Amino acid sequence: MKQRIITAIGIILVVALPVALGGLWLEALALFIVCASAYEWMHIQPDFKKWPKYVMPLCALAVIFTRILPDKYFLVVVTLIVLFLWSLVVFVENFSIMDSFVCISYVTIFSLVYHAVGQISGVHQYLWTIVFATYGSDTGAYFVGRAIGKHKMNPRISPKKSWEGFVGGIVFGFILSLAVSFSYVSNLNPVLNTLLCLLCPITAELGDLCFSAIKRHFAVKDFSNLLPGHGGVLDRVDSLLLNIMLFSVLYTIIL
Repeated sequence: MKQRIITAIGIILVVALPVALGGLWLEALALFIVCASAYEWMHIQPDFKKWPKYVMPLCALAVIFTRILPDKYFLVVVTLIVLFLWSLVVFVENFSIMDSFVCISYVTIFSLVYHAVGQISGVHQYLWTIVFATYGSDTGAYFVGRAIGKHKMNPRISPKKSWEGFVGGIVFGFILSLAVSFSYVSNLNPVLNTLLCLLCPITAELGDLCFSAIKRHFAVKDFSNLLPGHGGVLDRVDSLLLNIMLFSVLYTIIL
């Protein structure tokens, strides 16, 4: 428990400044998450150590490259990268079709996330709303689930999660993010901010389950041991990633 608390304090100290200030600080944090996630996403594959050494860094570079492209070339480049990773199976003996799909999923998902970070960086206060909604939902679900949780959501994926915790997390995440955002909402689009407060707690719960399903499939407890007592980077940002993608959808439609 002591190690977990110390690590949690360290995470907060490292993350608080980029989230609060945005700009280059946020860009540096996003770049770190992209690179760390490349390893965590891929190394749980059983044959990862047999892959060509260039595959993982190439995928990370592909994600970074899609971010600096003009938007009109985004789909073209992502498509070409997907075709390359898919065809790699034909030419590399120790790279299976499942390995290919793991890499394709990483490039696709994290290109979308990294692209969304670019949208957030313009008015990074939206990220404050997303963070409070996401981790407020996580906190509410934990305490409500422990207190009154009786009806299991999906024991196959996450035995401890209950419907009571799910509802409690949504309510707490919504109230917390909406209340906090009153202090800065004048700088934001009120419709977009309110929708984030309402929808992010729901997506956060879904994101947690989606990443739990990945770990269940590969029979691992955590994505890595980078953060002692907390697992890996992906174990900390799983729900946040889905909410950042949700922001991109809402931002594109509303603004």
